[in-house]
Amino acid sequence: MGNKISPKELLDLAMEVGILKRVIRTGWQKKGVADPESVAEHTFRTAILAMILAPQYSLDQSKVLKMALVHDLGEAAIGDVIWEQGKVVIGSKEEKHKDERQAINDMFADNPHFQEYVELWEEFEKQETAEAKFVKQLDKLEMVIQAFEYKKEGSNKESLQEFWDNAEKYLSNQELGRYFEELKKLKK
Repeated sequence: MGNKISPKELLDLAMEVGILKRVIRTGWQKKGVADPESVAEHTFRTAILAMILAPQYSLDQSKVLKMALVHDLGEAAIGDVIWEQGKVVIGSKEEKHKDERQAINDMFADNPHFQEYVELWEEFEKQETAEAKFVKQLDKLEMVIQAFEYKKEGSNKESLQEFWDNAEKYLSNQELGRYFEELKKLKK
């Protein structure tokens, strides 16, 4: 493998990605969850779900796993933009994607080997491939699992309903819908 990543490039990238450990998922915070998860925590579980489920759906496990890992990376630079009822509360959807795209490009600009990650992020954003649609479903499944856990910990059930409604749009009648249906049974 030519053009290996230099120690400085690796450390810079690791520190930039590490910011996600401190970026709180603002949707949970806005709904009054006492100790909301970080973007890194969300990404970690989404990646574990990707690793386990991709082969069961005859998808490229490596590609799905990488896409799950990069899908929210831009938030290290722009933060977790608040979404409400499918709309961006601060700024516009186009601004968020533009800012996130710039952040991803900046993060991976220095090394040609990283172009793959930029392309995977773009593929996820476009939602045109089976893998991208699958990772979007995983993203929503992870979110609703987290909502379920927060409810079990005592968060207000009604304040979290918006997350269930959002997941329903992406998971009903989809590959991962059966996991969502099981979670709804557990919720009752």
